[in-house]
Amino acid sequence: METITLATVDPSAPLDDLEPLAEAVRHARVVAIGESAHLVHEFYRFRHRLLRFLTERCGFTVFAMESGFSEGLAVDDWVRGGPGDLEALARDHITYTMGRCPEMREHLSWMRSSGVRFFGVDVPGSTASPLPGLRGVERYLTATDPDALPSVRRLTEDVAQYAGEHALRSHAAYAALEPAVRDRITAGFAELAARFDALETEYTGFSGPYGYRVARHELRLAALLDQALRSYAARVSGDTSHPKVAARDLGMAESVRWLLDNLGPDTRIVLGAHNSHIQRTPVRTPAFALSAMGHHLAHQLGEEYLTIAVTAAAGTTSSHRADPDAPSGVAIAAAELEPPVDGSVEAAYPVSSLTDLRATRGRAGGPDRIRIMNSYQEAPIADAYDFVANLPHSSTTEQVTA
Repeated sequence: METITLATVDPSAPLDDLEPLAEAVRHARVVAIGESAHLVHEFYRFRHRLLRFLTERCGFTVFAMESGFSEGLAVDDWVRGGPGDLEALARDHITYTMGRCPEMREHLSWMRSSGVRFFGVDVPGSTASPLPGLRGVERYLTATDPDALPSVRRLTEDVAQYAGEHALRSHAAYAALEPAVRDRITAGFAELAARFDALETEYTGFSGPYGYRVARHELRLAALLDQALRSYAARVSGDTSHPKVAARDLGMAESVRWLLDNLGPDTRIVLGAHNSHIQRTPVRTPAFALSAMGHHLAHQLGEEYLTIAVTAAAGTTSSHRADPDAPSGVAIAAAELEPPVDGSVEAAYPVSSLTDLRATRGRAGGPDRIRIMNSYQEAPIADAYDFVANLPHSSTTEQVTA
């Protein structure tokens, strides 16, 4: 098992220590870089550094991340030289608040100068609202099929009854809707999807960045968010017959495939997301197992999909705590990391290291858990990930409360 000693997480530093990674990614079309928690300073910088290496030395062309697809279209326009204010774009067009820190703005500024494209892969509205996706659908239909606009606007009015900025409150408001209203919303998405699929796929003068393929995918992701909300409402009501679905992870996997299919045959993607989303194996709990984005991609792409889980041995991490005064009802707060437990990635592998796990895949033994914020998630580590980066220390970004 090969271990690379990492010199630094500084994205501006020389990249020679990462050179042994070049052979491992030679045949990869997608390299996924994880993190054990969002909003962690060192994870942003290490991902930025890996992106520099993969684009400058290995020919990768796109950075995609766990953020709304619809919202990210404006970010892609900016990194390709378009107008806009960087701070506003990072704040308003990268979802889950993950753009609201200097680390992400530095990352995007480098992308603008380097020619790397940006895409979100996630469902719209931080899982709290399909409205960003519906706005993209309406924009497209205004130019191509105005007769369909009443259907979009009726659906938008229904969705507005629960859509908001914060997932917990939006989910609760959705679950409180009358079942007939929820059914009407789902039927509205189905009607629009059928109408889209009956359209010609290109329209002269409107086949650019907001053309048919983009709008159809925006609609697909908004409809998958609706399915996730239906599943949530069923659980709240005690309806155990409703299937448990990881619709969001399915949508993210479909977005990655969309990018590969639509951006050209030479497209190679660096994908940033939480470790639990990128793992090659299902996410398992005592009650059920669900396919993560990475499980879908590993099944579809095989060895062309490569994963790097990222964690830290010590320091602080972002976590959640109930806070009735917070707009969402939950505060994102810093938490101290306890020393690594036996059987964990953090205890098993040296700090400042990037360890190749592929030769140990399928063998018994080895670590069986990895940090998730200030707790642990159980997983068959050698099967779930190709590499693990164990950083010596982590600290939260400036928007995380102490």
